[in-house]
Amino acid sequence: MSSAESYVVQHGSGFVNEYARHDETDNPNHLLGSFPCLFPYVSYEAHAKWAMQYADKRFRKDFHFMFQVFRVIQKHQVCRSAVLQVQKKAFQDNEMSFHRLTADDLSLAGRQEAKKETISNPVIHALKKHLTAIRVNVVGTDESRINIRAYIWGMTVLRNPPSLWVTINPTNTHNPIVQVFAGEEIDLDLFDRTAGPDSAQRAKIVADDPYTAAKFFHFIVRVIFEELMGITVC
Repeated sequence: MSSAESYVVQHGSGFVNEYARHDETDNPNHLLGSFPCLFPYVSYEAHAKWAMQYADKRFRKDFHFMFQVFRVIQKHQVCRSAVLQVQKKAFQDNEMSFHRLTADDLSLAGRQEAKKETISNPVIHALKKHLTAIRVNVVGTDESRINIRAYIWGMTVLRNPPSLWVTINPTNTHNPIVQVFAGEEIDLDLFDRTAGPDSAQRAKIVADDPYTAAKFFHFIVRVIFEELMGITVC
């Protein structure tokens, strides 16, 4: 056996396919090669959701896992959205113009945008509209947040403005519910504020398990909506 063959992880210049495949030469899921100690599961999104909820918390406490799966999920959403966008007539009408764009055209548009000037090339204007339409369907992008805000304002027009504007910002490091979600033995029925982990340990627990902090936030918001406002959240 050569020295290269003796390594468990071998380096190469080829890109890893992030889509599932089922031939005899490749892994059906690239996560199996990236995380051999973790167990692959059905579709990519379902696998990620299942893994983050796994009982022993091995997935959500892995330093790299959640960042890798989120990045790949975003790329999948981009691809799905792009496929739908290129099938629209508006894109097909401009397709040949897009092919004629050069690197100089894009550089000029970039400089104009950096100076907050109007982009002079109408083809790049059209291209930006299509890119924006694609990014709307990708979680975490500016366009998706703008779309959500537009939906909120649309509901305001349809249902009239709300009588109360409130910002819900529950603290996670000092709330015992977070510690219970993280697996700490705390009796909330017979709660003793002097018992349990101290402030530094509580902060470490939340930092080690960010999924628990996100779960706590959604739990609190859902309870406020359902119990205080009578709004059932799907």
